[in-house]
Amino acid sequence: MADRPEPPLDLHLIRSLVEAHSPTLVTNTDAAQMLAAVALVFHQSEGGVPELLFIERAKREGDPWSGQMAFPGGRRDPRDPDIAATASRETLEEVGLELARPIGRLDDFSGSRNPRVGPLVVSPFVYALHERPRLVLNVEVQSTVWIPVPWILHPDSSFDYPVQREGYVGGTFPAIRFDRYTVWGLTYRILCNLFTVLERDFRPAE
Repeated sequence: MADRPEPPLDLHLIRSLVEAHSPTLVTNTDAAQMLAAVALVFHQSEGGVPELLFIERAKREGDPWSGQMAFPGGRRDPRDPDIAATASRETLEEVGLELARPIGRLDDFSGSRNPRVGPLVVSPFVYALHERPRLVLNVEVQSTVWIPVPWILHPDSSFDYPVQREGYVGGTFPAIRFDRYTVWGLTYRILCNLFTVLERDFRPAE
């Protein structure tokens, strides 16, 4: 008997699978750890495919992620009522997008491979929009791009990204590329968790 084809990913299925996910959370945080949150924002127009929002961080002195691709987000402010509020506040500040409640949460990520970054816990939250919003970028963001989910999952998007730059341990990292953009590092690791939740094959992080 032939395998049944996978149902196409759309916002309805994404919402259903993310809502059903029970995330693994880091609960033993201490004062030395930096807490941060990011927003994975999906958009799907009528008759189109789901797209995921990425930002290209501005090149800034002292920023350990200067110029890299990321999801909107940043470190928690003591005034944030919870870590989900951090994701929505940072998204509003960085790209001018006011988010409603997240549809769910992915697993927390602890630690960083960047020697310039101290102890870190990042909490990713997932959002779904039915219209592509107008974005207004602040000085921390150089550009934004909506990458179609089918392209992210396509084998042609994957490659080994060689990293030789100040502040990083040299080596080759799994990555995806779209147009001039390369997604790797922590953002790539979050994608791995996302597509595990969405029950899709995705090249695992090394």
